[in-house]
Amino acid sequence: MVQQLSLFSSIDDKSYDLFIATLTTLSGNPPILYSKLSTVWIPNPLYQIEGVNSKNQLVEKNRINVSKELPLEMLKEFSNTSDNATKYNHEILKKLQDDTIPIEYTDLQNMINEIKSTRSDDDVMDVDGDDIIKSNKKNKYAWCISISDIPAAGNNRKVSMQTINESILLSHVGVDSSLQKMMNELGYIYQYQYVTIGARFNLKHNLIVELQKIWSIGESSKQQKTKGGLLVKAFINIDKATDIDKMNMTETVLLNLQKELQGYVELAVPDRKSMDSRMDVD
Repeated sequence: MVQQLSLFSSIDDKSYDLFIATLTTLSGNPPILYSKLSTVWIPNPLYQIEGVNSKNQLVEKNRINVSKELPLEMLKEFSNTSDNATKYNHEILKKLQDDTIPIEYTDLQNMINEIKSTRSDDDVMDVDGDDIIKSNKKNKYAWCISISDIPAAGNNRKVSMQTINESILLSHVGVDSSLQKMMNELGYIYQYQYVTIGARFNLKHNLIVELQKIWSIGESSKQQKTKGGLLVKAFINIDKATDIDKMNMTETVLLNLQKELQGYVELAVPDRKSMDSRMDVD
């Protein structure tokens, strides 16, 4: 579990080069290109969920986000080729300004429903007497399960503060295992998915700044939610919310960045309801 302190903003496509140059100067390093698939799961409506637990505490239904890195090879047609080598860098984002994206719905669904029907002895490791199938080398990126709370309330908050619980799936259990099966057994069903392609800067004090383009990819349609611009997210994760000194220092780091970019990019605290993973009350 981490406490994530963050600020958000947006820029238009024309400002991309200037923003990259500015952050490269601030960080001293070029950005890192990344792509990610995020799937959202909701409690199965066929199951009746009690409104309170055994301690008479309110139980709220929450969405679960399960994500994984996507191979950059999926963006090959937008990459640069030099000396017979394919280069993937932040310049790719300048070519992705509409709904077009070389990632198909069926490819993403195959990742979610991936079934390992055959295996060899080398694919299996023994854990507490159970056969655990190692990760497929062709699908080397692990799934990350994330559940987040609504950001802390308060009119005077200078940064957004949100509790996030994460866990990594390092392996699949069973011959016919898949993400879909596992989530269904947990009582959750698939709702929707989206793909994020972005550039990430790593600055001092564990400050991360990301520029993101986001696509909603359905069975029959693709839609870029950030068409015409990019989402800007600056954040720092803290392991212990009880570390007041660390929290105060982190807030100061974010506010210093906000001041540094003031007049060009207005980093601000977003509406906390837009970051609420809770489902509507029935």
